[in-house]
Amino acid sequence: MLIALILFVGGGLIGFYSHVLIAFGLSALVLLLSATVWVIRAEVSVVGVLVFFAHLTALQAGYLVGAYLRMRASPDKEK
Repeated sequence: MLIALILFVGGGLIGFYSHVLIAFGLSALVLLLSATVWVIRAEVSVVGVLVFFAHLTALQAGYLVGAYLRMRASPDKEK
């Protein structure tokens, strides 16, 4: 849960201060790190895959919240 919280906050910061390509690269990095841990520990299971998807979901949800807040705080928004 702590990793998901860190990914959500990190995704929110990326969404607020950066663009979608960085979020895409960070998602690829999460995939690479998860696969590396699975290979080293030899623990590929259904639960591991679900945890991986939960971490990606936290990252992407954080990005969407950050992007929403950036657009909402933008002074030149149209009404």
